[in-house]
Amino acid sequence: MSQRARKSLIVSMSCLLLMSAVAVFVGTFAGLDLVVHADPTGIKYTGAGTCAAAACHGGPAPKDEAATRHNENTMWGDKDQHSKSFNDPKKGLVSPEGKKIAETMKLGDATKAERCLTCHALSGLGAEGKGRLFLKPADIDAAKYNVADGNSCDACHGPASKYLTQHATAGWTAGQRKALGSQKLYDEWGLYDTKNLKFRANQCLSCHLKIDADMVAAGHPELSFELDAMSSPVSNDWVHWRDKEEWKGGKAWAMGQVIGLREAALQLSERIEKKADEKLIADSYKTLISRALTSRQVAKTIDAGSLTAIDAQLTIVNASWADGAKVAEALKAVAKASDVLADKFNDKPFDKAITEALLGGVATEGDQAAKSGFKASEQFCMALSSLWGSVKLNAKLSEADGKAKQDKIDALYDPLGDKGTFSGDKFGPEAVKMKDVFTGGASIPLPPGGPK
Repeated sequence: MSQRARKSLIVSMSCLLLMSAVAVFVGTFAGLDLVVHADPTGIKYTGAGTCAAAACHGGPAPKDEAATRHNENTMWGDKDQHSKSFNDPKKGLVSPEGKKIAETMKLGDATKAERCLTCHALSGLGAEGKGRLFLKPADIDAAKYNVADGNSCDACHGPASKYLTQHATAGWTAGQRKALGSQKLYDEWGLYDTKNLKFRANQCLSCHLKIDADMVAAGHPELSFELDAMSSPVSNDWVHWRDKEEWKGGKAWAMGQVIGLREAALQLSERIEKKADEKLIADSYKTLISRALTSRQVAKTIDAGSLTAIDAQLTIVNASWADGAKVAEALKAVAKASDVLADKFNDKPFDKAITEALLGGVATEGDQAAKSGFKASEQFCMALSSLWGSVKLNAKLSEADGKAKQDKIDALYDPLGDKGTFSGDKFGPEAVKMKDVFTGGASIPLPPGGPK
């Protein structure tokens, strides 16, 4: 992945993670608005400290073992921006920008505000579709859990009190995953299966896309997100896990697009139903289209029936834009079709043919991306980087063979610019050339209509 693409993603991620506040954890939760219990019930969150022993995940250097490298906690603390999501002193909610957001939303102290802590610290993942949940005192082992650690181990891997001892036994997690499946592994043990790409995408996007309209209106940034790039240790030196399965990068990319489409559709539906500001609705529509262009290529390659289902509902959305209720229902159907599509390939391996078919298909969408705006164009660039990166890695191309086409992708970032300077007329002609670099695909025309 290019330095430019990587920087775009990391900056976007950091904007969310670092809009937090500095505070000292005192072991109590007085003043917090405690409203909902996290799933699964009866299993406590123990925090990063319980993973920090050198024999567990706090080693100074990685070890080459099958299941763990024993330095995951160390990497998280040293390099991962998630560890700074609560207490960064320069970019937190105590900064002028952060204070302005909190004041505008009348949140009071952000270190005690549920709206902030559900993603920045006291964060539990609810049942599928519910997103992040705010933790109650009963969910937390207060003697061990330090809220100032921000997005720590349990926030991604699930409440650890029940599995903490057992998962240290070699083969235990793999055996439980095989015996129970991902959902029951979480329900019975509290262990969230991040190796399951749909579960991983659900989890990441529960914060990285589920940003309420009033937060955005108050100044909270909306984010770009690419599951493959943010999951790849090849692209990011802070990633503390390894996906060893061949061609999994392309599969992770596809899952991120499809679950991203699902969440974008639900976000837009909610904003329409709640009569959000027209600009926010328009921005949410652009997010939807940015994911639709890529996800429809996934559907075309994986399951043609899903493409038919998604496009039938997008046709209703664009043709009926003036009818908010009708559009909101059609968007919910888009979300359902996207979820079905994700299940179609979640447990199937990817290969060179699938990855190259996706790459060729996406490469034909440069013109539509340019006409759809910055979000779609940025997504187009990141998609090409991820898919070509998977080909380079798994086809074992020489550095020279991989670099020639990567350079062409990297060159797109100059005409792309940023949100404030983007010009479709400038980006489009360069983006269209990519169909001659990665051949074999065909563009899928978007249904006409939509907001003006």
